[in-house]
Amino acid sequence: MIDTVNIKIKSGKGGDGRVSFLREKYKPKGGPDGGDGGKGGDVILQADENYHTLRDFRSKPNLEAQRGEGGKMSNMFGKNGEDIVIKIPVGTLVYELRAGEEVLVGDFNIHNQTMIVAKGGVGGKGNFRFRSSMNQTPTQFTYGGPSVIKELKLEIKLVADVGIIGLPNAGKSTLINQLTKAAAKIGNYPFTTLEPNLGIAIVNNRRIAFADIPGLIEGASEGKGLGDEFLRHVERNKVLLHLIDPLFDAENSGLIDYSLDENISNNVLKNYEIIRNELKSFKSRYVELDTKREIVVINKMDITEVRENQEKIKEVFSQMGIEVYFISAFTGEGVQEVLKKLAEIVENSEEIVFERKKPVKIIHIEDLKNRRFVYNISDNNDVKERTLIW
Repeated sequence: MIDTVNIKIKSGKGGDGRVSFLREKYKPKGGPDGGDGGKGGDVILQADENYHTLRDFRSKPNLEAQRGEGGKMSNMFGKNGEDIVIKIPVGTLVYELRAGEEVLVGDFNIHNQTMIVAKGGVGGKGNFRFRSSMNQTPTQFTYGGPSVIKELKLEIKLVADVGIIGLPNAGKSTLINQLTKAAAKIGNYPFTTLEPNLGIAIVNNRRIAFADIPGLIEGASEGKGLGDEFLRHVERNKVLLHLIDPLFDAENSGLIDYSLDENISNNVLKNYEIIRNELKSFKSRYVELDTKREIVVINKMDITEVRENQEKIKEVFSQMGIEVYFISAFTGEGVQEVLKKLAEIVENSEEIVFERKKPVKIIHIEDLKNRRFVYNISDNNDVKERTLIW
């Protein structure tokens, strides 16, 4: 999944004003008739729920709007440049890169949300604009406004109410299939899921979006395994469903010896703490992941040894003030109870909106209000002087 990419955008330059004079039969000195240039095209970002990846930008990282057409004779305006509309997935954060700093300028979490990220240059003025009783044959004009060039970083953060997290092979894909009929790929080996799966469940006529976050391992927050590539998707989730396989030995990537009952309860706690430490260690610029609302769910209740140790596992977590739920993602046992609890939490949770910061804007003298450069053209159509009008 391509979920972060840098692109360079360029708005259209404004068309230049025209210098011309009306010369027709019976009107040998018809006066100035140079028209204004057209406005350059804007660069517009638009969120679209039909897009789920930034893959297309890898092959086309430079995007440019159309420039405005120059002014024409007979006081006709040049044609405006066409805007370029860039479709991005819902859940994309847009940063402007300026002097090595990333400044958040857009949070696209609603379908069809739009934003102009680079405005096209204004059209230049033709010499018709400079006619006066004192200057009946003006040769002045203005150039079209310059293009705006920016480098942007696009980063997807999945818009899901619930993020399902846990160690590899904990049963996350099986669970999202039970909850949402998402048809996610499942397999009896770690890292079956290599990119997040999304699914929708309907509870009391309310849509709840789930994201199955690929398996995390110890050291994920530092880049080990797939972790730091996908931990950022957790930032937007309202609640985390921490799924634990009590029989999976994270240290040896295999099954524990569950002939001894205490091995199961100890292993559950160890697996829980591995993921909690990664959430705490992840450097998020917006939210501390370990402070998010969480429910802990123990999987594989269809296995006798897990069922027999249910009370011991409850006791281990109750000492930390944590309520746990027991399910079988394979058979569906206990899943509806978990779904109802999640619906209750999501219903009472606020939408997560990331704080935007306005980037420092560099203003050129040509951009200042009531100030413009007027160019005077010579007999051989060369620009011979430039005047600043205040």
